[in-house]
Amino acid sequence: MIHHHRDRLVATICGLAALAAGALLTTACGGSETPSLAYAAPGRHAVGYQVFTTTGAQQQPLTLRAWYPTRQPDDERSATITYTAPNKFDEQITPGREITAVGAALANARPDRTGGPYPLVVFSHGYALSPIVYSTLVEHYASQGYVVLAPEHNESFDGSLTEFWKELIDRPVDIRRAIDYAEQLTKSGGPLAGLIDMDKIAVVGHSYGGYTALAAGGARFDFAAYKTRCAALTADDPLNFFCAPIPNESDMAMRAGLDEVPSGLWPSFGDPRVKAVISMAGDSYLFEQRGLAELKVPVMAMGGTMDEGTPYTWGAKPTYDDASSENKALITFPGAGHFLFLDPCENLPWVENSVYRDAICTDAVWDTRPLDIVMHYTTAFLRDTLDADPEARATLAGRQPHLDNVEYTATRKP
Repeated sequence: MIHHHRDRLVATICGLAALAAGALLTTACGGSETPSLAYAAPGRHAVGYQVFTTTGAQQQPLTLRAWYPTRQPDDERSATITYTAPNKFDEQITPGREITAVGAALANARPDRTGGPYPLVVFSHGYALSPIVYSTLVEHYASQGYVVLAPEHNESFDGSLTEFWKELIDRPVDIRRAIDYAEQLTKSGGPLAGLIDMDKIAVVGHSYGGYTALAAGGARFDFAAYKTRCAALTADDPLNFFCAPIPNESDMAMRAGLDEVPSGLWPSFGDPRVKAVISMAGDSYLFEQRGLAELKVPVMAMGGTMDEGTPYTWGAKPTYDDASSENKALITFPGAGHFLFLDPCENLPWVENSVYRDAICTDAVWDTRPLDIVMHYTTAFLRDTLDADPEARATLAGRQPHLDNVEYTATRKP
């Protein structure tokens, strides 16, 4: 049995073999230097945290959680915070009306504008979860010089998926409303005045949030191809689970404000202000090949090959294969599952009493979350695509650390 520890992540080096005239990069052993997970290191900023409210999809109140660069307090005390969020699960699944998560941010801290304006990362959580269960990631992005704005999507989970389809329509609306609100926050006199660079925006998401990121980037529904995929499954195939929750398309069209059901690809729910997307174990099967080909902004996809929440071949792999993006990357975790991207379970007290504890906290491959790897690659990608940082670009295009149970593939035009 192979044991995985963070101090082994950079133990060996592999080079990148450039294939297809320098466009395709895949891991290959060799080299004498040892690249590190440099972008996993905390950034130079302390992290501030505030909560705002705007109007989301279906005119519902939408909570927006903001993480942003602030200055380290004079006493240099370690920031600790306990976040709270509504429990969106049935109480038989997760008891209590709230969930909590432990993080490291300063509530209502004054923004540090000296390095701004900063690019905007809109973060979309997994279905019925909350941004607070990803505090390790969002706090990291803020420490690195990004403003993170994360909608608390209005949804609930009762053991069935009867309401699942509504969020296919509502979540991209929440993303647009979050970006709209960011414009208000950064205006003169706003709570984050001058802090946000509205010309540099990425959407990052996990699971259903990964779907949301892809939709925000311009991917479009192809229900005909999706139905063909589902029709090919045998009656006892567990993948039928991913074909059950989609209702009559007329209901979806009505919710989206369309006059009729589109005959081909659905119109884009994307936002032209979005310049890059990152999908972590994100659902992509409703877009299929033609719909993903409409995704042209830079994209990074991540996923485990034993993911039962979003199967690798229904999520990360086709995202990379079928997106038309000239700059795209795929991080594969062979043998890994769905919840690699959440905070460590010791920082999520609510998980202990959830019926999903084992699914969330136990992975067949990883003893601990591979968050160093996720932070390194996603931060480098954000620096490359939003900041045009040549060092980050060189990091992604050059020699890569050899990481147990991790594969890196990238395509970009020279």
